[in-house]
Amino acid sequence: MLAALLLQTQVAISATQTDTISVPKSRQVAVRLMADLADASWIKDGTGDQIVYMFFDPNCPYCHRVYDSFEKIRKDMPNLQFRWVPVGMLTPSSTTKAAAILQAKDPLKAFQESENNYGFLDSGSGGGIEPAKHVSKKSESMLLENLSILQGDNLYAIPIIVFQADDGLPFYFSGARPEAQLRGILKHVAHGSYGGGKAIEPQS
Repeated sequence: MLAALLLQTQVAISATQTDTISVPKSRQVAVRLMADLADASWIKDGTGDQIVYMFFDPNCPYCHRVYDSFEKIRKDMPNLQFRWVPVGMLTPSSTTKAAAILQAKDPLKAFQESENNYGFLDSGSGGGIEPAKHVSKKSESMLLENLSILQGDNLYAIPIIVFQADDGLPFYFSGARPEAQLRGILKHVAHGSYGGGKAIEPQS
């Protein structure tokens, strides 16, 4: 089932293999991404043990589409935990909007408001959060580190979604997908504490 779904997303996958010594070539990038998450900073959303990481840019329309789909899907799959990994890469205001989310008293609330108000700023484009007037060194460091994870594997098409699949190996895909297809894929998120990095804590 998982193999068929992955083929539908135009990602080739060989037969299920759990031997990490012989990881299929089509999954090697996912294995590296999962390992590199040890250096990532992310916004925790949910408490379930089926963990899904998503690299997003606040001004990315495809990221926004996936966010909308995930919000609908979580109502039927409450055990999903999303970990939103911010980057600033698409437009001049991407970094300052991402920083505004990171520097907010409640980063998750700021992220959700940015997505829920997507396209409603006076500029009429991108995330609906006012760009930060100042990007702290801490925020800059987190955003650069998150971006370097993608650049290390020459991944520039976002969103990037990565999770541990129930066939024993990490899996990733990029770009938006129809909601029905996303539902089918997310059924194969493994239970357990996979990935790494650190949660971006609310400001005191």
